[in-house]
Amino acid sequence: MNENLDASPDASHDAPSDVHVIGGGLGGLAAAALVARAGRTATVYERRGRLGGRATTDWKDGFGFNQGPHALYLGGEANRILQSIGIRPSGRSPSTKGAFMVNGNVAGLAPGGPTSLLRSPLLGWKDKLELGRIMARLGRLETARLASLTVNEWVDDLTRRPRVRDVLHTLIRLTTYTNAPDELSAEVALMQVQMGLGKGVIYLDGGWAQLVDALAATPGVRRVHGDPVTELPDAPTVIIATGGPQAAEALTGVSVEVGPIAEVSVLDVGLERPPQRNLVLGVDPPMYLSNHGFPDGMVPDGASSVSVSEYLTTEMTPSRDRLQAFLSHAGIAPDAIVTERYLHRMTAVTAIPVAALGGLSGRPTGAVPGHPGVHLVGDWVGPRGHLADAVLASAEDAAAAALRHLDRLPAIR
Repeated sequence: MNENLDASPDASHDAPSDVHVIGGGLGGLAAAALVARAGRTATVYERRGRLGGRATTDWKDGFGFNQGPHALYLGGEANRILQSIGIRPSGRSPSTKGAFMVNGNVAGLAPGGPTSLLRSPLLGWKDKLELGRIMARLGRLETARLASLTVNEWVDDLTRRPRVRDVLHTLIRLTTYTNAPDELSAEVALMQVQMGLGKGVIYLDGGWAQLVDALAATPGVRRVHGDPVTELPDAPTVIIATGGPQAAEALTGVSVEVGPIAEVSVLDVGLERPPQRNLVLGVDPPMYLSNHGFPDGMVPDGASSVSVSEYLTTEMTPSRDRLQAFLSHAGIAPDAIVTERYLHRMTAVTAIPVAALGGLSGRPTGAVPGHPGVHLVGDWVGPRGHLADAVLASAEDAAAAALRHLDRLPAIR
């Protein structure tokens, strides 16, 4: 392997690392940081010229764009684990007040709370009562009891009113980044909605590069940029944190049963002035627009930015024209756009937790059969969390398993 070493100041290039981490995304960096904070050393292998994976932040004409809309759930696993490492994410909470869009028409306020529920012209009074009743119950429901129900089955159990079902599906797409109601476990949908209604989310100052930079700076972590790793390193302990289950199978030869991928198409635009609306939720089509320019350091002074995403099904072909039409219907005038960045097809979840496999508990564990000392990290691994929460939860589990394995090695020898 052609290696370009880029180590933290106190990491020795000569001493072998205790743990080798394949993949320099958020999960790999978090696993390495947890290992290093426990007094061991870790080497992170990243084939690209920069760290971060789907947590990188790109800059264009002075505007910062994440890899699609990113939000950190304050009540989730990721925030807890970052805090345990000593990283305190800084950011700002987005507005929960917005508008629905149906068939190209802005149809009134989205339900950010009881007041907006009563004011939304999208819903008749019976729909408002029904939706208010359901949302009041959501916080008390047990997520695990829904593990083997699909989102469609659960929503149909909650209400028979078509417009209320539409709104619930819209909120679930928003919080799960997934448009697969016939497959996604309702356990995950409820968990994400509960966190959104609970402590809520923040958009990070300076983008998600903030977290990448903080994790990469952990003393004891060595970073290696070079050719892709095509076979397991000869090392005491290995953590695989690259790509999805297919990448792990290529390295280990062990296949796992998982749900399908969830993808989105994204159009980010830099604006010369703040948008008319900070949040627009598409009931039809399955899209959403949000203001991502208000956290510190994301846009030039006086400017703003928005991101519009379409939640793709496996049958859908991405369309930039559809995203641009949504922008226009949401009130973004072409003359306000300074710059833009289009992501035709982006992975939101490498393998969604599906009802057919039992929801979160049906995801693969971090252990690899036949490979002691090899552990998996990803948004498709382990029984905890979704999206970045699953990534960091599996990183925490992998780091703990790696440390236990290292502690047993002297006795084995």
